[in-house]
Amino acid sequence: METRRCKLPVISILAAVFLFSGSANSCVRMATASSQAINWECLNLTLSQQAQIKILDKEWQKTSTEIIYQIKYDKKLLKSLLTNPFISDIAIRNLQNRILMNQKKLRYCAMENFLQKRRLLTFRQRQKLHGMLSG
Repeated sequence: METRRCKLPVISILAAVFLFSGSANSCVRMATASSQAINWECLNLTLSQQAQIKILDKEWQKTSTEIIYQIKYDKKLLKSLLTNPFISDIAIRNLQNRILMNQKKLRYCAMENFLQKRRLLTFRQRQKLHGMLSG
């Protein structure tokens, strides 16, 4: 029986979720890392599992794109507000809070997407996934 070794990129989805720094560029890196960090094909997925993971990938792409766009837009707006002497501190704080909430939402959605995919796996596939993420 031939053993096939799968190469996993250095960044795992867990690292992307927990080490996310908060800048707009980090959001883009996180979105990219979460979809590319795990080579799901290495888990010998069934056709049904492959189809479901593909659907989850598309959902993640749509969700992350929307949230990242809003974060980038709000960061540009915040920069503009910070240079306007007529803007109140409350308006600035509110916008900063919206940015922080969207960053949190992005991390949450990334983890939920990963967990949904993980739930599709058999016990043996989960064990292999754990090995991929640990090593």
